[in-house]
Amino acid sequence: MKNTKKPSSVKPSQAVMLWGAILALTALRITVATGGSINENEALLAVCSSHPAGGYVEGPAGTPLFLTLLHLLGGTGLEALRWISPLAALILSWALWRIARHISPHRPGLAFWSVLGANLLPPLNMASLSMNGAILSAALILLSVVAGWHASQSHGKATLATWGLFGSTLAITTLFYQAAGLLLPAAIAFRFVNHGAKEFPWKGVVTSALLLLLGWVPSISWNARHDWIQWSSVAAGFDALPLGRFTFSQGLLIAAISFLVPFLIRLAYTGMIWRLIVVLLAVVMAAVSSLILLCPSLIPSSLSSPLGVQGLRDVAEATLTLRGARTAASGEKPFLIASTPGLAALLGSKINVTYPERPGAPSVFAVESPSLASSYALWPSYADAVAAGVKDPLYTEEKSVSPFLGHNALYITTESKEELPQTITGAFSAVGLLKEVPVTWNGRTVTIRIYQCENYRTLSI
Repeated sequence: MKNTKKPSSVKPSQAVMLWGAILALTALRITVATGGSINENEALLAVCSSHPAGGYVEGPAGTPLFLTLLHLLGGTGLEALRWISPLAALILSWALWRIARHISPHRPGLAFWSVLGANLLPPLNMASLSMNGAILSAALILLSVVAGWHASQSHGKATLATWGLFGSTLAITTLFYQAAGLLLPAAIAFRFVNHGAKEFPWKGVVTSALLLLLGWVPSISWNARHDWIQWSSVAAGFDALPLGRFTFSQGLLIAAISFLVPFLIRLAYTGMIWRLIVVLLAVVMAAVSSLILLCPSLIPSSLSSPLGVQGLRDVAEATLTLRGARTAASGEKPFLIASTPGLAALLGSKINVTYPERPGAPSVFAVESPSLASSYALWPSYADAVAAGVKDPLYTEEKSVSPFLGHNALYITTESKEELPQTITGAFSAVGLLKEVPVTWNGRTVTIRIYQCENYRTLSI
């Protein structure tokens, strides 16, 4: 009979070889990741981490707050930033090992091949080369699955502790992926299916639920104060992965595919056809992942790349030089505007400018927009009407105006003059090109243009 064959097992030497290979792959990922420059996503996360909050327009607060903690502990710079994702991929691999052992405890070889297969996934390898929070979210989701599985199978004195650990893990994970709390009712249902209502761990479940609610407090309170903006905003998420007309969470995608890998590997044990399919998929994934790791310039420009943006220092120096040379007659220097939140964050990492008119404002403003397209919309902006308006007996409705009214600005963008948005051409009396600076953006040459914008007058309604 087919089922009489002894199940495959993982020998100690095979386990050592597996984790040795994973550690070698981690070293390769770190080498590739730290060889590039900061990219838009990383710069945006960094600037968000300097504004600690319970949430952000782009998504949950977990990753920015983690970077805030890292900064407080002295971990600054690109090197510290780029180590996070490869190390998180190691944690994800361990969690997947535990999940595979739960799925098929009588077949240890399943865990071996599952970990190996997951580390061949192109989305995982791509996310491990830069820091957008995707690997952190995926690893925490799988850790929550492991904790929930362990809690649902616990008995005796360890029950309360295991459910408490599950609740604590969920509380942390919801800071990165809010819907992770759904794993709690899933674990409860799994407990009922396998053990029924007998000796149901009510104290453990209540403890888990309370800890989960505690983890939800920062996100819910922040969203309540901001009209639930995370569910209605047009802003792309920190780990947004555009696929055609749709956008997905890269972290959730990695977690979901990784979780399915053990089930796919288990199918390979059922017959030759499935085995051939799995081997073919593994070969294709290995080829694509090899290209990602060895030729990161092939990563599409719409995705987060470890190459980042090289030449930002030249842009920053040119901007500061022009700002110093373009002082108005009243002595004010131009304020700085970038065309996108990502570019504003990138330049803000190289430029330190303060504005007495708007204390607490970022060094480089994102261009004003009628939509809440990023967290910049919630921070002090040059378009905010916070200064007293000019008293005019013929026009008395304008109680306050922007403190930058009448000031000049420098607009930094990749757009040609014909492509300039109405938010710039309509808000200033004159706009002219001052300087062009080439940079290397994800391995491709891009021209950054700096425009002189005169006499800010706000947009007409």
